[in-house]
Amino acid sequence: MKTPKVGQYSYCRRYSGYAVYIYDSVDENGGSSASLVQWCDTKEEARRIVWEKNGWGTPKKPLTH
Repeated sequence: MKTPKVGQYSYCRRYSGYAVYIYDSVDENGGSSASLVQWCDTKEEARRIVWEKNGWGTPKKPLTH
């Protein structure tokens, strides 16, 4: 995974769904803190939100499972 940047969005699996986060701080040792932005039911939904919020447009291909 690339080093995150302050203000960048990311997602990860949480419980039975996915959580979208925004990075609040990143230090030179690779440590970071992030705030919860939104809960999602599916990985595809979380991915789409992260792409849009990071200004990357929309994913061109669906995830492969």
